[in-house]
Amino acid sequence: MEFDFSLLRDIHEGEPPVDFSYGFLWWLALIVVLAAVYYSIYRLLPLFAAIRRLNKIDLNNEAFIPLINYWLKETALIMYPRDVVAPLYGLNWLRFLDQTGNTNFEAFTDAWERVIYDWQNIEVPMNEKKMLVKECKKWIYSNIRRRIWGR
Repeated sequence: MEFDFSLLRDIHEGEPPVDFSYGFLWWLALIVVLAAVYYSIYRLLPLFAAIRRLNKIDLNNEAFIPLINYWLKETALIMYPRDVVAPLYGLNWLRFLDQTGNTNFEAFTDAWERVIYDWQNIEVPMNEKKMLVKECKKWIYSNIRRRIWGR
């Protein structure tokens, strides 16, 4: 004699639920990856804006070196605490830039302070201006990882 399973309908209603644990893990992994991408982009937006500002500085501007120095200070404040960046100037400032990035700003040590404080009377050659912009870009690109993962 066979048992009539329809009598168990009030105890067992149809098929057992499907196990969605793997699907849930895939969705969770996707959400984590998207959150990481969003966080990285959010942290990098100020650096992208800084690169745009650097590209807008005119090489033929008389105050090119003071503008570059201002840009460097402003950009360094994005990544480093104010009490570390603010008191630096001259040779100490250039050393800080070299230590925090893969750059060679100390090559500009001889003329840096003279040009910063007397920029109206000192002409900087165009090739040195281009080298300085190149060093600025190297510095900001070497600090991208630091900006993503914290101060």
